[in-house]
Amino acid sequence: MSRHPDDDDEALRWDGDEVDHIAARPDTATAATADAIAPATGSALLVVYGIFAGAYLLFVVGWIIAVGQSSVSLGNLFFEIMYQFGEFLAIASPAIWLGTVLLLTRGARPVWRILWLLLGLVLVAPWPFILGAAS
Repeated sequence: MSRHPDDDDEALRWDGDEVDHIAARPDTATAATADAIAPATGSALLVVYGIFAGAYLLFVVGWIIAVGQSSVSLGNLFFEIMYQFGEFLAIASPAIWLGTVLLLTRGARPVWRILWLLLGLVLVAPWPFILGAAS
């Protein structure tokens, strides 16, 4: 019993489905289908993203050190809780910024993503640790 290649295609269809047999075969790819495939991220761009991720990880460590060195005592329990919540947000801010930029710029050009990541390097830097005010 010989099998015809179209028999496999028929097994995967419901009645009434229209299938273009030429476009369904991988050996008959056309320029139109090649243009429809999104280009992959280049190697150099992945290295740049890795450098940014490493810098943001160092910022998290910097914030942990800065928060650990600060000694603020507040008399009210509510103010103490809010201050500690602010310290937590300061520690998490580099990771939040990186994740937000990568999530919201998925469809954008890489130059926009890099510009937002550069802006984040200034905004979420552990300035108390960098300036030495935490000691």
